[in-house]
Amino acid sequence: MRKENPEFYLRIGLEYLQDEKHEGAISFLNSAIRVDPNLAEAYQFRGIANFALGNYQAALDDYNTALSLDPNLEMVYVFRALYFIEIKLYHVAIEELSSAINLNKHCAEAYFFRGGCKGMVNDLKGGTFDIMAAAQ
Repeated sequence: MRKENPEFYLRIGLEYLQDEKHEGAISFLNSAIRVDPNLAEAYQFRGIANFALGNYQAALDDYNTALSLDPNLEMVYVFRALYFIEIKLYHVAIEELSSAINLNKHCAEAYFFRGGCKGMVNDLKGGTFDIMAAAQ
């Protein structure tokens, strides 16, 4: 019997995700997770697909699982922050984005979104600094 390759399902799931075929992406990513439940990237990408479909709690659950498996995936902190921005918890989003920046000082997305969140909580100086850092 041939062993299934989770990377195959992950790659196809990512292709579906890039083509904005979110339900198809979830199906392939579910297969990747079934074959290798410790594949953090599969949870990350499935979270993105769930978020795009408006399944916010499922997305958050996937992001949390991805980080429990690999706490160094800085973009998962960014994606998790988008969830908190969606529900207007800007202070929590700022913490998430700061975690991403701590992992990668050059993460423009994290600076950009953190700048916007700081503006929402009336930290205009900090927000301006972050937006400028994102543009660097």
